[in-house]
Amino acid sequence: MRQELGTAAVSGKGVTGFVRSADCRSLPVVARFRAGQVAGMIALDNGFEEAVGLVADCDDAARRLCAALGYRVVHAGAVPAGALALMGLGDDTSGREVLIAHPDAVRGGIRLIALDGAPAPLMRDGAQAWDSGGIFDINIRALQDIEALHHGMGGAGFRAHAPITDWDFGALAVREVVESDADGLCIALMERVHPPLAGYDDIGGNASWVFNSTQVVTDFDAARSVFVDHLGWKVVQETEGFASQDSGANCMGLPPGLAPGIAMRIGIYHPQGRMEGSVEIIRFGCGGNDFSDARPPKRGWAALRFGVSDLDGFAQAMTAAGCAVGAVQRFEWAPYGMVSAICATTPWGARLEALMLA
Repeated sequence: MRQELGTAAVSGKGVTGFVRSADCRSLPVVARFRAGQVAGMIALDNGFEEAVGLVADCDDAARRLCAALGYRVVHAGAVPAGALALMGLGDDTSGREVLIAHPDAVRGGIRLIALDGAPAPLMRDGAQAWDSGGIFDINIRALQDIEALHHGMGGAGFRAHAPITDWDFGALAVREVVESDADGLCIALMERVHPPLAGYDDIGGNASWVFNSTQVVTDFDAARSVFVDHLGWKVVQETEGFASQDSGANCMGLPPGLAPGIAMRIGIYHPQGRMEGSVEIIRFGCGGNDFSDARPPKRGWAALRFGVSDLDGFAQAMTAAGCAVGAVQRFEWAPYGMVSAICATTPWGARLEALMLA
């Protein structure tokens, strides 16, 4: 069990941190985007705004995920040259993107990008859940029934790493399943059994918006230092334990006979100490393959995008943390507006894109 440990007081914060117009709050997110009322609504310095995935066919992937999650398309079009440059791709590269989001939320969306030409291999090709490097997954809550949501994800081409896992710690009980598709997109679904989940009363449907994302690392302390010591983020949760309870059941696909003895260290971090656009790091005590060198144009989770108020400060902090920071790019971050942006790649290969509205 991962993200739910000790989070009852901090999870489920909804869409706090946004600057919103009072006259548009009652409109669904698609209507607000189309009405041009999204300027200044980015969650500045409040965690990641969206996850970016590279896929073979962005229109098909969007259709499948929208059907499974109840999300809606809020933007579709050509990928800006500056956004491609942010991924280290040259002028000879082009592609198409589709942004999907929960109809009742204005953050936690998924931007799917398909590059022109033959599909590239996967970033984490052949990886197991405990293998390190890059961005492992994004996290979505099952608000009503995880079984139904899991079934819908199966219809969208996802396959679970292990059966739905029940975790009962007395004061807290949850269910969780982790699944991946042929593009290497990994999504963890989790349902709160008790106590009741708070903060999602205004979110309809069975799936929440994307609220957290996980990275598997080999050096926990070094990864923690990037977020806490250099970026100055707050600790949402830190846990040390083992990969399963005594039964051996776990959602990561670890062998049940071995999982109770595999050490696991978890930390979740966010600029304001919230679990909304938060970043999670996990270290497993069992070793594994490392995919830290994987980069676009390979398929899978390519980046997390953060709205920031101080681009230079972000760049300086990440450089000091030993991350590779690229040149500033300018492009239209549809549907939000023109941005200046940089990409910082951590030593374990996770790409964090910081964007500042012009």
